[in-house]
Amino acid sequence: MEKKIKNINGKIIKSWMKKKYLIAISLIIIGIISRIYLRNFLPPAPPFHINLMGISQPIFIPGDVFFMIAIISLIAGRYLGGIFSFSIPFLIMLITDILIKNNFIFLFTWSGFIMLGCFGYLMQKKSLYKFIALSIPSVIAYDLWTNFGWWLGGYYGYNLNGLILCYVLAIPFMIWHLISTIAFLPIFSLPFEKLETRKIEEIKYAKYVTISSTIFAMLFSFVSIL
Repeated sequence: MEKKIKNINGKIIKSWMKKKYLIAISLIIIGIISRIYLRNFLPPAPPFHINLMGISQPIFIPGDVFFMIAIISLIAGRYLGGIFSFSIPFLIMLITDILIKNNFIFLFTWSGFIMLGCFGYLMQKKSLYKFIALSIPSVIAYDLWTNFGWWLGGYYGYNLNGLILCYVLAIPFMIWHLISTIAFLPIFSLPFEKLETRKIEEIKYAKYVTISSTIFAMLFSFVSIL
């Protein structure tokens, strides 16, 4: 297979890569527009409340457009792969954070979406149904990672009770992340199932580049906040 890739007509390779770059640019533009403008159209929190550690909260809180960036990250990893797995979510977050600002947690959100891109890449050979199903633990992993960043930032205190409180209060947001991502991921994924963006095997070390870049981003986030 590797020999076949080396001998393939250069024009075909160029056409294939051009398609990937066009899709990548489109995803970045959609992500930027969504994060800046879509948040103004989110539904209000439902009237149903739960009591968490003595604090009453809505059962889920549609407080962000996480699902759009999460979906784009997962799609970038699964259908484009390689460098697109982490460059697309990184560029979306970098550009939008410059425009709408962020707080000290920004490195954890950046690396969190890069992690989702890596998850998508690792699910390239899975069926669409498994891809959708396995996106659930990837979203949970994102929330576990980013809320760990909130705790490291000292907002809840550096103790076990603070760590537990941080995760418990994040449950309504996690539920929203899961509901919104699972609801829209199949819709956005179906068109890509028809595209032949994966017909040529990725370069030999693409997997290692994707995984190592994700690990580096997470380690850098962790070290920078200490």
